[in-house]
Amino acid sequence: MNRRSKSNSPLRTDKGQSLVEMALVCMIFFFLLFGILEFGRALYYYNTIVQNTRAAARWAVVNVLDNSDAADITTTQNIVLYGGPIASGTPVLPGLTAAMVNVSVANLEVDTSTPPKPISQKISVSVSGYPFRFLIPLAPDITIPAFETSLFTESRGIIPP
Repeated sequence: MNRRSKSNSPLRTDKGQSLVEMALVCMIFFFLLFGILEFGRALYYYNTIVQNTRAAARWAVVNVLDNSDAADITTTQNIVLYGGPIASGTPVLPGLTAAMVNVSVANLEVDTSTPPKPISQKISVSVSGYPFRFLIPLAPDITIPAFETSLFTESRGIIPP
């Protein structure tokens, strides 16, 4: 009888229960913690893309004349990629390439004199197809949503007839 009472004691039946509960709670806690951290990183990457496309579009409105202006379009891409007009160092985001950055100029109003000169233009700088890689290998890679900044030029000093 003495042996039977020992096996039913609270100390005997609760052995290891706290360890199992802690393991389950820690799994959920760390899953949520790393999810929040990864979401914050993804948001930081998206915000960096947004800010760099805006800065590049502001620069391009003043400097890019048309789609054939290769040097200034490359400089605009460098502003998105490197945060400045010179291609040096590493990109502001890992894996961001020039192929993901698109700069386009659309003429909205053109002076009909010879040679024709654009009066107003729409300049668009966009980034699309940027892959976000999670630090935790359990989650698949995702593609950051495409972002485009469009600004309009003014008359560039040309008075329409």
